[in-house]
Amino acid sequence: MCGTLQFQFFLKIRLCIVFFLFATTVSNSQITNNDRKSPDKVEVVSPIHGAIFLVGTDGMNHIQNKTFSYLGSGKDGELVVLTDGNTSEDLKTWRENFGKVIKIVLDKDKKSLEKEQLHFDTATAIWLAGDYLLSSAKTEVKSNIEKVLKRGGVIGAKGKAAESLATFLERDDKVVKGFDVLPNSMIFTQSNAAKFNEIIDELPGIVGWDIPKKASVAIHSGREVSIVGREKVTLKVAANGNWQAREMLLERPVELRYDTDLISWNRSAIQRTQDVFPPVKAPIPNVESGALLIIGGSGYPEGMWERVIKFSGGTNAKYVCVSQSKESYGAKQLKKLGCKNVSVYHTKTGVSGINQGEDLALIEAIKNADAVYFGGGRTYKFMDAYLNTTVHEEMDKLLKRGGLILGTSAGAQIQGDFLVRGDPRTNRNIWMEGNDEGLGFLKGVIIDAHFRQRDREKKLPYLLVKHPQMLGIGIDEATAIFVQGTKAEVLGKNAVTFYDLKDYSDSEDMALEKIGNPVLLKDGDVYDLELRQKIN
Repeated sequence: MCGTLQFQFFLKIRLCIVFFLFATTVSNSQITNNDRKSPDKVEVVSPIHGAIFLVGTDGMNHIQNKTFSYLGSGKDGELVVLTDGNTSEDLKTWRENFGKVIKIVLDKDKKSLEKEQLHFDTATAIWLAGDYLLSSAKTEVKSNIEKVLKRGGVIGAKGKAAESLATFLERDDKVVKGFDVLPNSMIFTQSNAAKFNEIIDELPGIVGWDIPKKASVAIHSGREVSIVGREKVTLKVAANGNWQAREMLLERPVELRYDTDLISWNRSAIQRTQDVFPPVKAPIPNVESGALLIIGGSGYPEGMWERVIKFSGGTNAKYVCVSQSKESYGAKQLKKLGCKNVSVYHTKTGVSGINQGEDLALIEAIKNADAVYFGGGRTYKFMDAYLNTTVHEEMDKLLKRGGLILGTSAGAQIQGDFLVRGDPRTNRNIWMEGNDEGLGFLKGVIIDAHFRQRDREKKLPYLLVKHPQMLGIGIDEATAIFVQGTKAEVLGKNAVTFYDLKDYSDSEDMALEKIGNPVLLKDGDVYDLELRQKIN
């Protein structure tokens, strides 16, 4: 492509993306009735039901075949091989790996799949061998793909068929809408790195997938991205405005269960259409009304629960406890001290936990609550469930009407606007791009818990050097800060460490040696979050 043709190509695809993001935003707004952000800033979380298996033009080898059949229940499964009449497909290997194999030819003259619908209704896997975007039955193809995925099945494809599973794809220098099975995406299987970069660099709201000829990638368990075989796959989100590009060469993991997180990539793509985060100038940390109680985990300050009850309105106040386990230690403490209106809501994991903040019962509970308590666990699970949902909005309103939000461990870390330990593969990684936005009850801060007990004072400084505008807060176990306005009072037997790097200019290698003299405060001390200094 060059000259006028290239310009027309990029113009068309930009218009398609604007339309796609607008349509997604309108749909999301209608579902959630959420005005936390302006319509063009709604972050879309897109889990995958079932599994998707994408292969380059020259697949499949033995390992790839075995992986696809495993995802499709193998000898207990049923495979529908869908061809376009122009693509030959040897069924011998499939019959060795699946209990039942049905081949359906969908040529350009076939108008409907009505006679074959029964096969799709029981299929655990679909293999696409061909290009169906011009087919008269493409709507039925998409519908059947979605049904199989919803049942937990797998969709596999290679070459052009794999590209068709994306949101957008290129056909004859034109932009065509794909099946959008893999959201916010454009897939390339022709191993043309120059063309891949040229096109994706023009698309800041899309994740580009460059899958070489013999490579393959499985997307499974809602969000997990795994490379199958030795060939590498490239993921890329384009730079835009003050946002830098995000690019990663994926290969078989050495230590972690899978290579990367799909949701973080989708969020990275959507972020590129918004203002840069964190902002170059951090907002002043300020809880204008209500209060926050941010606890470092593994125990509570003496007298803390009595203070919670007094601030919230007594034992007749309404308390909502949000837990990642079926029980809530916070709820037990409140009930033990005589609180009568205590409810517990379990934050689910996996696909069923995504956007749980649209649960009507939980929304109603938060609307009437005087205090909300978050237990421990993993930060990303709370974000998957509640970030930018109606529950999130109602929690903001709870603070505005003078309520209290408290949390321990992960329930403490999520209260800032910059999220740590959001990598779903491990909590040892302090930062994962795309999974780095918290609930933002206290803005302009990075909060970490279990601080000195887990040697986290050796990790947080490196993240702060990258974002020196943010105020770092490290909270020890059995210790907390009680925040009203811009004042943070320390409670408990250990300490809270405050890091102010706004004037820091040394190299990252010097972060531990010359971090700017962090302030270590004990029980009863008060820190001014605006002035960034101890005031008593």
